[in-house]
Amino acid sequence: MFGEQLNIEVLDLMASGEVTPPADVSPNVRTQLDYLNTRKGGREAMDRAGIPARTRRGWKTRTPSPASRERINQAYWQLRATNWKRTGRTPPPPVRQAIAPRLKERAHGKRMSITPVDWRDVRRQAQGAQKVASEREIRPSRRSWDNLIDAWSSGDETDLDTAWMDFASEIDSPPELYYEVAHIGFFL
Repeated sequence: MFGEQLNIEVLDLMASGEVTPPADVSPNVRTQLDYLNTRKGGREAMDRAGIPARTRRGWKTRTPSPASRERINQAYWQLRATNWKRTGRTPPPPVRQAIAPRLKERAHGKRMSITPVDWRDVRRQAQGAQKVASEREIRPSRRSWDNLIDAWSSGDETDLDTAWMDFASEIDSPPELYYEVAHIGFFL
């Protein structure tokens, strides 16, 4: 659940231009321009990034300036994020790892609301020793945020489960009540 919610938040941040992967993990400028010029919404993304049509026409014969390359990079990642959201895909691990440091900075000090599974809806034989857990709104520690974001950026579900189980011990005692959750809410 945490990974799914973080994917949604990250794609929203990328689509709005608030989080952009650095140029070292981005394709070269020509590849970005090809993507922007051949995909639906590419021209609109360049307009939002502040790249006028007249300037774009000039790039057929000359190379964009460093300032223009930054705007192209921003438009490229905004369009990629929009397309990933539309198709239900998630950013690949290299992109996740590149933006993880920025996510960590944004996450520190943020609150998270956690709605546990309502065990009353589970058949009695499957309930085991579970008790009724309440919804919690907590501020995860810096270490917990870092571990959760690192596990998400690796793309390994096992690492993410382990990080979540470790984090659940901060929520309440017994932590088992929060291993399975119905909803997680947070804004980065």
